[in-house]
Amino acid sequence: MKKFVKPFKFYLSLFIFSSLLILGYSLYKIINDGTSVGELYTTWFLPIFFIGIYWGSDVLLEKVFNRKKKVDYEGKFLDAIGEKMRSDNAFLIEDYRRLQINMKFQAALKIAFKIHQDGEDEEFSLDKLKRKFKKDTVENKAMTYVIDYIKENKVNDSNQDENKV
Repeated sequence: MKKFVKPFKFYLSLFIFSSLLILGYSLYKIINDGTSVGELYTTWFLPIFFIGIYWGSDVLLEKVFNRKKKVDYEGKFLDAIGEKMRSDNAFLIEDYRRLQINMKFQAALKIAFKIHQDGEDEEFSLDKLKRKFKKDTVENKAMTYVIDYIKENKVNDSNQDENKV
């Protein structure tokens, strides 16, 4: 993504360059036209005004376009589980396709993500997820990977909390 805000050195060099131009213009007007210094005060504020507007518009554009860069935690969750499943080579391509179109499995994944984010409660628990599918199905096999991932990360989160204290 394009970065809109430039480094401070850029704005400083632009300020110095425009100040030198205004100084040259002021000296020209004073020497050749006999203009008084009081009439040129307003032109001396042009570099500050110009750089301020330039920097402000860059910051505004950066904020507008960075709004779209929200982190997709659910996508990261699913990618991590998918990577673990692919690394074990326990599923065929057809199995992945079947899991993608199976609405019951997709709903179970949403529940698993909620458990991963918020923890278990009376309504959503890992035991209910285990019992959701029949024993010898692809969905049950995939759900074991999901549950293992949740348990593994729950242990990692608790270890990180202990390290913070």
